[in-house]
Amino acid sequence: MKSVQLIKKEHIGFLFLNSPKTKNALKSEDMASIRDILDKEAKSDIYALIISGRGDVFCSGADFSEIIPIIGKNKKDQDLQSNDMSKLCDAIQSFPLPTVCALNGSAYGGGVEIACACDFRISVSNIEIMVPPAKIGIHYHPVGIKRFLNIFGASATKRLLLTATKMSEKELKNVGFFDEIINEGENVIERAHNFIKQCKELSPEALRGMKLSINDIVMDSVNAQSFNSRIKMTLESQYLERQLKFIKEKTLSR
Repeated sequence: MKSVQLIKKEHIGFLFLNSPKTKNALKSEDMASIRDILDKEAKSDIYALIISGRGDVFCSGADFSEIIPIIGKNKKDQDLQSNDMSKLCDAIQSFPLPTVCALNGSAYGGGVEIACACDFRISVSNIEIMVPPAKIGIHYHPVGIKRFLNIFGASATKRLLLTATKMSEKELKNVGFFDEIINEGENVIERAHNFIKQCKELSPEALRGMKLSINDIVMDSVNAQSFNSRIKMTLESQYLERQLKFIKEKTLSR
């Protein structure tokens, strides 16, 4: 049984973490597999990606049976600020298509960061999150902290990392973690699908460009040349040409 599954339906990719017995903990090879999938699907015919888990927990983070390679112990100083989870979340955040984290249950450790790396979060009710590196004795990687700050703000991020306590659904709702919480009896995958399918009717060039530009701004990595290139791409797109033609024809028909 594969620990990571990709299913495509109606030009949407559904990526499932498929190790429910271990609460979807991710080994280094799982993280590499997901990065490979992201790299391939960025060039495919899908227009959005939904990430979810099997079972009753979304993801419990890194598999601690592999703690040394995952945290990068014995790396040189210049490499210590990145690890396998950091690289995975970078890949999710920089994926050029809209992403939805369909939280089928609670998230812990790196699983919380995966959710934060997605563009949107749709969740079942009564979940909790916890990020426990301080209990283990690990300094969370800086880019991950930045991702938490962007979603939770400074106060909640400090509570999350400096107290290692669980945050409830109510607390998460108050800090704006969720885009939607489904009602009991609803299917989180179906809701995520309905939420994101409206993107199908929008300009793919504009979606790709603005997603990357938004990420650059929130991660303090703005590059004017990249912005200009994305703007130019939309101005030269067939989508814009069709829309302008439609508007012109509609105006003339009045």
